Amino acid sequence: MTDHPDRTAADAVLETLLAWDIRRVFICPGSTEAAFLDATLRHPEFEVVLTTHESVTVAMADGYTRATGEPAVAYLHTHLGLANGLAHLDAARLAHSPVVVLTGLKPFPIQAHGGFTTLPSTGDLARPFVKRAWQSPTADTIPEDLTQALRLATAEPSGPVWLGLAQDLMDAPCTAPVPPPARHRVTARTAPDPDRLQAVADLLSQARTPVIVAGAEAGRHGATADVLALAERIGAAVCHEDRTGFERSVVPTDHPRFAGSYTPGNPAVAGSDLLLFLGCRCFVEFETGRGATVPPGAAVVQTHTDPAELARVQGVDEALVGDESLIARGLLALLPERPATPARPAPAAGTAQPQPVPPPRREGRPATVAEVAAALAEVVDSRTTVVEDATTSEVALLKALPQTSPHSFLTSSSGSLGWGLGAALGYQLGAPDRRVVAVLGDGVFQFGPQALWVAARYRIPVTFVVVNNGSYAAVAAALRRYGGLAERTGDYPGKDISGVDIAAVARGFGLDARRLHDPAEIPAAVRQLSGRPALIEILTDPDDLGPAR
Repeated sequence: MTDHPDRTAADAVLETLLAWDIRRVFICPGSTEAAFLDATLRHPEFEVVLTTHESVTVAMADGYTRATGEPAVAYLHTHLGLANGLAHLDAARLAHSPVVVLTGLKPFPIQAHGGFTTLPSTGDLARPFVKRAWQSPTADTIPEDLTQALRLATAEPSGPVWLGLAQDLMDAPCTAPVPPPARHRVTARTAPDPDRLQAVADLLSQARTPVIVAGAEAGRHGATADVLALAERIGAAVCHEDRTGFERSVVPTDHPRFAGSYTPGNPAVAGSDLLLFLGCRCFVEFETGRGATVPPGAAVVQTHTDPAELARVQGVDEALVGDESLIARGLLALLPERPATPARPAPAAGTAQPQPVPPPRREGRPATVAEVAAALAEVVDSRTTVVEDATTSEVALLKALPQTSPHSFLTSSSGSLGWGLGAALGYQLGAPDRRVVAVLGDGVFQFGPQALWVAARYRIPVTFVVVNNGSYAAVAAALRRYGGLAERTGDYPGKDISGVDIAAVARGFGLDARRLHDPAEIPAAVRQLSGRPALIEILTDPDDLGPAR
């Protein structure tokens, strides 16, 4: 082991992070991270959160930023570790999460020779998922390069950034100072163009049945109160973003103006003459031939902090680049008061309205996801954050679970299975005053059980609820929609993943765990296991494939 009495580039990395008030790193290390890990011993105020798989590392950093709104750092090992983390890096990209991915690389001479665990350009792997990919060329450029990575990650529209750090540079002396964060962090909010804002106000003043669709960006920017004030002013119903783009709840689902999730068939949407999409991606295409996404004749207004999202798929009558709160407040200043209009009754689809009490379960009948969701609703309150990663259960959960703020319900629209395990842990670390419940599918669980080791090691009190139907229900649902031989015979290849005792797996990682058959037992189990890392496995009907997408 080499003793470094002088400051190294690894020290400079830690000094830079601490200057930005970043006091923990999520890491899955290898030999290329030795200098960094050794330097953390000289900085006891810095916490190293060890993970055992890179997908967990990135998801934890993503969850942490969603809880705090601050940048987080995931440190990965060479191109191999980066490749393992890319799926959840895509989730961070879609959520505009300011995650800085540091990757330890082999020394430059070994890179040049194509040595062990090297690629000609590792950053090219990350490039589609990040705002910038850069490899530091010298030890003395590392403080500035890391500062630039943090600056870009946090500047709106925020998002992930990649920085490669070669092993020989991290071990080398570094004399460059840490650039002052106050002079490099860009905290400006984008204000909308006044002319376009007036044009939107004119459209709204003429609309008879407007609907506001509050997207994930409105939640990320804390625009709930302004969205509701605008809805009251113009007499609009408010919907959450459509399911394919949905990432978090924005407005309280018990508010009189909440009208469920956006779908063309939602009665509030179908009867609308103007749709105002605030911070939405319009739309995320899932399959071809899905029909119209907006009602005929309705005017369409879309806003987003990222201009690349505007009119990307759905044509618009007006488009605004800007922060959703500033847009809503600007419209309020331009719109006259209206006579109070009654709120429309919320439709059943996609809402969290009180659900009918399920009939008593017959002995031997498998539980349904709707019953599981109704049971969870008994223990979800305003201090609970549900992190959902259960593809075919999402609609039932959104219907049943109360959502009082943008911190009530979080998911990813990336399709990156396993994200929810690490994201829930990162969120809990970022919001220790909240109770975090991660609702997962059994297929999702098998993509990321390594997160349970992290939960047990650091005593992170997340309650994991695994809905185990022993199947890839989304695959079977796709075959059902396809309408071929599988649908005619009822034989769905690629569906059956039964046979895993998930509660036993969790106990093997050191968690308290329960395996349940009756959803009525869920509330008591959640209460009993709260306050420590724990897992509840609930067995459900393998033929419950969820709604058609």
